[in-house]
Amino acid sequence: MKIPGNLVNVLTARAFLSFSYGFLNIILSIYLHSLGYPLLEIGLILGSAILISAILTFLLSLLADHYGRKFLLVILFILFAASSALFLYTRNVVVLAILSGLGGFTGSGGGPIGSGGPFGSVQTALITEVSERKNFSRILSYASIIGMLAASAGSFTLEGLEIWRVGVYQLFYLAALLGLVGAIISMFLKDNGIRSKHLLPRISWKNIIKLSIPTIPNGVGIGFVAPIFSLWFKLKFGISTGEIGVIYGISNLFVILTMFILPRLVKPESELTAIISTRIVSAFALLAMAISPFLWSTALLYVLRSGMQMGAVPLRQSFSMGIVHESERATTSGTSSMVRTGVSSVSPPISTPLLSMNIDYPPLIGGLLTFLDPLLYYVLFRKNFEGARKNA
Repeated sequence: MKIPGNLVNVLTARAFLSFSYGFLNIILSIYLHSLGYPLLEIGLILGSAILISAILTFLLSLLADHYGRKFLLVILFILFAASSALFLYTRNVVVLAILSGLGGFTGSGGGPIGSGGPFGSVQTALITEVSERKNFSRILSYASIIGMLAASAGSFTLEGLEIWRVGVYQLFYLAALLGLVGAIISMFLKDNGIRSKHLLPRISWKNIIKLSIPTIPNGVGIGFVAPIFSLWFKLKFGISTGEIGVIYGISNLFVILTMFILPRLVKPESELTAIISTRIVSAFALLAMAISPFLWSTALLYVLRSGMQMGAVPLRQSFSMGIVHESERATTSGTSSMVRTGVSSVSPPISTPLLSMNIDYPPLIGGLLTFLDPLLYYVLFRKNFEGARKNA
């Protein structure tokens, strides 16, 4: 079976991006803390960066569907490279927030697999261009697995650098270089000419709205913990950046396993059932982290949460791409990503001061809020859910 050239290029560029996110999303909050910023100010930087990334996601996904996905993807990689290269040269709070937002390394916004933010919107749409509907979840899982492997390598790199006594913050420069490589690779993509006739969606707008609603409580809840998870581990257990990288790397490997298994067990008509089930387990795991007293148990819960939350991403992408028109797929992904990351921007300025009050408040509040996500999926797509049960 011949693999389409566009798919090879997208996945290769994603691997370089994901490798960078594998270490950037760990060291970001720790780097800001090392500069001496108080926790509230770190939260404001991360929250502002997430909001910038959300707005960029929405605007560029609209432009990608209307003017061409290849062109916008190249621009995104250039923005990522420039932001990474300049990040260590400033101590200005506003500039740090802008660079973090434009680069998508917000602690969580870009996602460790390069599937979040504006990159994810455009890449997902490009991948489905060369795939049949019945193969969406499997192809998207392969894409995510490649990203997770690269992200794991990026996370484990931190431990290696600590062993060799190399400054981990210099990795921002490596990310800049890899961003330029991603831009060059993306220039060789073939433009398939798929365009939306209108800048704003007119065919699938109802489903786009429905898909975005569950991301609101999920975004706020995850925003309480995801951007500061590395800092949370460091403050609660006193472990090093390299040790945190090992936890992240192991969790990424578990996500890979989940992504490999789920698409082979779940048929398209049962995707929604799987999405709801995995989100419930993820919320329970996050809530349990708040009351877990030991590093080993907390790390295991983090691994479980990551596997259930991120492992089902290809299923959610497949489900959403399957119920909207092909010319509006980047917009669909971009809109839901914008809503999720946009609302999550309000959380870090609240959660970071909470760390000084009680270290376990962020995962406790975040876990409670994320329970609303699977509930809304069931309410909004009840017909799909009931249809899946009948076909089971």
